Amino acid sequence: MRKALLYLLLALGILVAVMLVSGAFLGFMGPFLVGFIDGLNGNDYAPSKPSDLYFVMGMAIFCVACAILQIVFLRMRLASYTMGRIPREKRWPVIFWTMVALGGLALLYCTMSDPLTSLDETMRDSFGWISRHPLPSILGMGFIEATVDLIIFGGMMREILEWKHRPQIVITVFAAIMCLLTVSFSEPTLAIPAMMVGMVEGYVYEYTRSVIPIIMGDIFYWIILVFLIGVAIPGWCAIIAIPLIVLGFYSALKTMEPFKPID
Repeated sequence: MRKALLYLLLALGILVAVMLVSGAFLGFMGPFLVGFIDGLNGNDYAPSKPSDLYFVMGMAIFCVACAILQIVFLRMRLASYTMGRIPREKRWPVIFWTMVALGGLALLYCTMSDPLTSLDETMRDSFGWISRHPLPSILGMGFIEATVDLIIFGGMMREILEWKHRPQIVITVFAAIMCLLTVSFSEPTLAIPAMMVGMVEGYVYEYTRSVIPIIMGDIFYWIILVFLIGVAIPGWCAIIAIPLIVLGFYSALKTMEPFKPID
C-alpha cells in the first residue's frame, strides 16, 4: 500500500512540475502565439481562436508530462508493459472482448451526452477541435490513456492487490473514485458509464495482470467517441450498447477464468 501511495505522489509531483513550468510559459507566450499560428496559411491544424490554441498546447504539455512519466516508471521498473498472465493463444481474444466492452461503453456515453451541446464552453471548444481533427486527437488521447493505465493499473493497483488481494473491494473503490471525478468535472448522468468503465478495466486487470488489453480497449473507446461526437445518437442505441458491454466483459473474464489469480 505504501508503494502505491509513493507511485501516486511521484506521478502527481512530475505532473504538477511540468504543468507549472509549461503553464507559466503558455500564459506568457499564448497571446503572441495566437497571431503567429493564425498566420500559418494552409495549416489545417492551426487554431483560429485562443481557446483552440490553449487546448492544443495543453494537450501537448500533457503529452510531454506523460512521456516523462513513461520514462521514469519504465526505467525505474515501477510498472511495465507485459502480457501478465495471458497465455499466448488467449491474447487476442482477451484484447478483442475488452475492446467490445469498452466500445459498448463509448456508444452508451454518446447516447447519454453530446459534448458539443454542453453548457461548459471549454468542453464544447475542446471536443469541437477533437471532432475536426480526429487523427491527432486519437493519437494524443491514446498516448495519454496508455500512460494513465500504466501508472494506475500497472503500478498502483498491482501493488494494492499484492498487498491485500481483495479485488471486490479494491476495484469497487477505484470505480467509485472514477464516478466521483466524473460527477465533479462533467454531467452527473455520466457517472454511470464512468463507474462501469472502472469496473470493466479493474476486473480485466485483476484477471490478466496486464495493461495491454486495457490500453487497446481505451484507444478503441476514444476512436468511437471521436467519430460519434456531434452525431445525433438516439436513446434506443443503448439497447445495442448494453449487450455489447455485457458480452465483452463476460467473454474477456471467461477467457481468462482458468488463469486468474487465486487468493
